[in-house]
Amino acid sequence: MHPSEKATLYHELGRLVHSGTPFPKAIEMVAGFTRGPGRTGLAAIKAALNRGATVSESLALGAPLIAPLDAGVFAAGDRAGRLDTSLEHVSEYYAAVAGARARIWRQMGYPLFVLHFSFVALSLPVVFTGGIDAFLRVLGIAIGGLWLAILGGTAAIRALHVVAGRNVLLDRLFRAFPVFGKLRRAFAIGRFCTAYHLQLEAGVNVLGSLEVAGAASGSAILREAVARALPAVRSGGQVGAALAGTGAFPEPFIRAFTVGEETGELDQELNRIGETYRSAAMRRLETIVEWVPRLLYICILGYIAWQIVAFYTGQMKAVHDMFQR
Repeated sequence: MHPSEKATLYHELGRLVHSGTPFPKAIEMVAGFTRGPGRTGLAAIKAALNRGATVSESLALGAPLIAPLDAGVFAAGDRAGRLDTSLEHVSEYYAAVAGARARIWRQMGYPLFVLHFSFVALSLPVVFTGGIDAFLRVLGIAIGGLWLAILGGTAAIRALHVVAGRNVLLDRLFRAFPVFGKLRRAFAIGRFCTAYHLQLEAGVNVLGSLEVAGAASGSAILREAVARALPAVRSGGQVGAALAGTGAFPEPFIRAFTVGEETGELDQELNRIGETYRSAAMRRLETIVEWVPRLLYICILGYIAWQIVAFYTGQMKAVHDMFQR
């Protein structure tokens, strides 16, 4: 489903659950006016609920509608008795992604037009050497290759993003990318804080809260860090110190977390930290929206310049060869 459709779907489910509608009934109501893959996913969830599966187990069976990352956040919310809150958080995330994607495509409109026009202009000489059929063939290959690269690259990034939630090496590689790496980390820490906060509000023990928060973060690095911190926490150590020892969490997070533990106000601190990192993620998302079209435009101009130079170099060589005969 498109991110905007997912945002709407999760928002509607969240409002229904918040109003007191039982989750199976909410699923059934939303499925009634959902079409396509969304309806199939909701039907799978409803069937699992009818078989007696828990909400978390049912949501996990809703793939690909319910992504593993979404299922982790929803499981945290359900366990804390705050499924409506987790649904709203994920809805806001997909709404932000949909808005960013729409702005990127709007801003890429002119560069893409220029690129398509350049394909036409640079392919025109083929008309005089090979005819209109050769021109259309060359133009089709150029435009087809462009869109194959765009769509294939987008699909590959999405797939790698999912795998990075389970593979530490790939997660570290993603974090090394400028802007995008910090965006991914900010979203992951924001989800970690949200899940941990929900568990604390529900009175879940510290060990259980940590495990759920690590899974809900969608980051293999944070999941592994939680696994390394758990033995120290089981031995009676402070959670903040144990997380600090992993080196996976940024210093501002550790400071705020430790202060929250010492003051007995960890739930408020987690809420504040989570909002801080979500806001940071939104700012970086806006930066990506602003710069992706610009970088594309620069690449297009470079491509056009290279094609023009190559064309005239070939022409000059042909003239030179003619005079050498």
